[in-house]
Amino acid sequence: MTHLYNFGLSQEDERSEAVALGLGAAGSRDRVLSIASAGDMPLSLLALGAEAVIAVDVDPRQLHLARLKAAAVRRLDREEAIRFLGFMPASRQSRRRWLREVLPALPPDGRLFWEWHEEDAAGGAIWAGRYERYIRWLMLLVKPLVGFRLFEPLFECDTLPEQRAAFERIFDRPKYRAIFRLAFHPRIYARRGIDPRSLQFRSAERSLGDQFFDRFRALCTATPARANHLLQLTALGRVLSLDAVPEYLTSRGFAAVRGRGERLAFHEEDLLGFLERAPRGAGNKAHLSNVADWLPQVRFEQAMRLLYARMASPARLVWRYIHVDRALPSDLHGKIHIDRALGARLVERDRFPFYGIVPARIDTAHEEA
Repeated sequence: MTHLYNFGLSQEDERSEAVALGLGAAGSRDRVLSIASAGDMPLSLLALGAEAVIAVDVDPRQLHLARLKAAAVRRLDREEAIRFLGFMPASRQSRRRWLREVLPALPPDGRLFWEWHEEDAAGGAIWAGRYERYIRWLMLLVKPLVGFRLFEPLFECDTLPEQRAAFERIFDRPKYRAIFRLAFHPRIYARRGIDPRSLQFRSAERSLGDQFFDRFRALCTATPARANHLLQLTALGRVLSLDAVPEYLTSRGFAAVRGRGERLAFHEEDLLGFLERAPRGAGNKAHLSNVADWLPQVRFEQAMRLLYARMASPARLVWRYIHVDRALPSDLHGKIHIDRALGARLVERDRFPFYGIVPARIDTAHEEA
């Protein structure tokens, strides 16, 4: 089971990050630093009102994907972009034709990358990620055993109470918990479904499969299934409508990004390296994905100190975690303020509630260097 990059989709709900960052306020000119990952988040943050977004990632392949998504918005119409990227079905021939239209909008190394990996683009670029291919493989393996219409009743519900009742009736059984324990056993999951570095700081106190099953329950029941593109892609391998898509592919978001695409910049660099050379006041918002799971405590603390030193004040930050909730360094207590109550509220309505969410703000004057 080969893959081009770790993630074909950003596993965050951009609406939660937008609230945590306070995007879209009247008269605001928010400059957002964003971990690029699969590209959906920086594009969606631009669609949701950021004045400018700087997307940073150390993995060049993730940046090739992010740039492909941005180029699809610039060169295709909205439905074509949705189908080209793999959110809805399309023929391989159509995707090859759309790729030829998109390639001129990419930098030279990006054009070479996607010319070399044309077959992956023809299959829908979002499905060339390690995680996405693993989930697809699991579904192909499990559905013949449990039923091909396993998820359909969720999408036939009109209310959240109906969804909760459907979940209890269909999924709340020992056999599904057993499937999760096996599929997400760290030895299997780290070998086939995820970069093992993302699990390196996980505590073994609880089964990862049990943890994920509880979060899967929330994924299926906490938000309307027919409006949750992340649930639809996970369960069905496609979205159900042109409206159940990431914000940058909605009608309003697509127009916003197409009109302001030049305000999105990509940088191939790790977060700390970028922050070390960034000037003071380089941005006033930061979307940090789940850096707490990837960085050891000492590096996490370095990142927080650099953010405090480099961000304009007042500033807002948001990061996520699955495995470890990092503490701020003691010298930043009273300087970076974490809003746990807001984070808890955001998790309750998040469309991919596998993460804890940590909103924070910097609202003190920077100390003189």
